[in-house]
Formats: sequence, C-alpha cells, structure tokens
Amino acid sequence: MEGIRFEKTSIEEVQNSTWQELPPPKVLAKNWQTHRFPHDQEKPDIKLLMPWVQQLPPEVRPRQLVIQYARIANKLALLWTHPLVCEKYFNDLMLDERGDRQGFPAEVAMELAMLQAFFATHVLVQHFDVWGERIG
Repeated sequence: MEGIRFEKTSIEEVQNSTWQELPPPKVLAKNWQTHRFPHDQEKPDIKLLMPWVQQLPPEVRPRQLVIQYARIANKLALLWTHPLVCEKYFNDLMLDERGDRQGFPAEVAMELAMLQAFFATHVLVQHFDVWGERIG
C-alpha cells in the first residue's frame, strides 16, 4: 500500500494561490406578481358579500376592507362558515410570515382586527365541546 503523496508549501504560497476576491452575492428578489390573483378577481362579489356583511353587527361591518381589498373580503365571506379554516386565514392575514410585507392601511387593519375579535368571541367559540376541546 502506497502512502499519500504531499508537497511541502508555505502558508504564504497557499494564500497567494487560493485567495481570490469573491463576486458580490446576487440578491434575488422574488417576483410575487406570479403568486397573486389576477386583477379581475378583485371586484366585490355582491351576492356573496351582502348576506355576510348584513348578518354582522353594524360596528363590525367592514367598509374599507370591501373597497380596498375586495379579494380578502370575498374570501372571508366564503370561509366564515368554516371556523377553523377562517381562523387560520385571519392568522395568515394578521401575522407576517415572510418578513417583507408592508401591512394594511390603518383603517383596514382596524376593521380586520374587529372582525377577528368578533369571530373569536361569537363564531369560533361555538366549536368547542364541554371539555374545551375543538370540534372539527
């Protein structure tokens, strides 16, 4: 069996032969446009929204959300009768998982917070059994 051959070199020789300027790292900006819904789906769905909005108390009814973010309002109206899925959607809206979101305008954020509080106290609370376990 033959041993490993090696060559004796100095530290300076190694540094001079291997040290290179690395190119600057490329910043890859993710194109979120491909993940967004088409603009034609951002119109309020009146047939879906009106019954949902009317069944809410007047102080909780979203106005700016429907005007500025119709797609989100449409989805909330659709998910409202599915409490666990709707709760997850509220959490996804209110918590920034990506770290680069701007957030909602103040009036929309207030409406979403009031809707979420109403949902948690009046809709979601009905889906627990006697022992406090979730149903569904």
